[in-house]
Amino acid sequence: MIRVAADQYLYDIKSYLPEDVTLTFYDPSDSLPDLRGTHALLLRTVNPITPQSLPKIPASLSFVGTGSSGTDHINQPYLEANNITFADAAGCNARSVAEYVTVGLLLWAERTTHSLEELTISIIGMGHVGTQVNQLLQKLGIKTICYDPPRDLRESSFHSASLKRVLSSNILTFHTPLTTAGKYPTRHWLDAETLSGSHFKLVINAARGGVIHEEALLNSYKSGSVSDFILDVWENEPQIHKRSAERAFLKTPHIAGYSVQAKRNASKFIADALLNHFDLKRERKPTQPDPIIIQEPIEQYGHFSQLMTHLHPIKSYQKRLKYIISQHWNDRGSRFNKLRASYPLRREFKNIRLPPAYFERFPVLDALGFRRIS
Repeated sequence: MIRVAADQYLYDIKSYLPEDVTLTFYDPSDSLPDLRGTHALLLRTVNPITPQSLPKIPASLSFVGTGSSGTDHINQPYLEANNITFADAAGCNARSVAEYVTVGLLLWAERTTHSLEELTISIIGMGHVGTQVNQLLQKLGIKTICYDPPRDLRESSFHSASLKRVLSSNILTFHTPLTTAGKYPTRHWLDAETLSGSHFKLVINAARGGVIHEEALLNSYKSGSVSDFILDVWENEPQIHKRSAERAFLKTPHIAGYSVQAKRNASKFIADALLNHFDLKRERKPTQPDPIIIQEPIEQYGHFSQLMTHLHPIKSYQKRLKYIISQHWNDRGSRFNKLRASYPLRREFKNIRLPPAYFERFPVLDALGFRRIS
């Protein structure tokens, strides 16, 4: 009998595991559960795995999986030294993050009256997410610069732009892991030195908080060398910097990748790895959620931003985060994590059906991937 401890917020994880697996859920806000007698641990980014957080690894534990594309919360050498197989969900939320970035760009462009077709956007990190961002922006007719020196070294078919070219662009959007070692570490990639001598109309971080030095970003914002910024991730998260949040054009609680489809992918990816590790077979087929059908008349949306904030909850997340920031609570961090975990998941654009009149009024909906009501 395989015993599995799983974060209670892993989406529908039970449906991806055989019935004879003993599955126990735990509340991640209470830290890690007692793992004695447990064979597998399934978690999210809110629970780090380090020698400090898990000093005594039970002999029964042989598998750890994280339902996230990022892995900086996992000390992988520590797991490897203890003969524990590790699996992540890399790529699970790529499309969802790409949609978040695009919505942020469109809302910003409408508010500031910029034409995105006249600007150039540098994508820092061309993994699963950066690739999806690039594809979506190109469908919108936006010029992109792709920067990923490590991938350039790994793949002969990929050619990274130069740093000089990246820093000459109008907008930066970050999609790298958080790393501190190697030839190209990403921690504080955007710092005071990198920002000096450049001007960016917009900086977006939907990767990891430490990729940007927030104090340097704030100083550049105050001096006018960065006009606006959008933050979904934060240094020292979940203890977010109030000054950064107050000045951000959009601020959200690390939810860029939070969609039903992304969460389904995450659960499937780590469940598949677990099944392979224990040589188990999947017995159940999770049901597909029905698409959302929008029937309201198009006339009720005076501007594109009004429609987009109805179809994507980016502003709703911001409103709730602003409330948390505005209160004098000592537990802002736990409230931040609870907002991440408990807010209803959105649907990715291809799972939303709209009347034909919407596409006639806003042709960009086709490029974004929305579907017509048949």
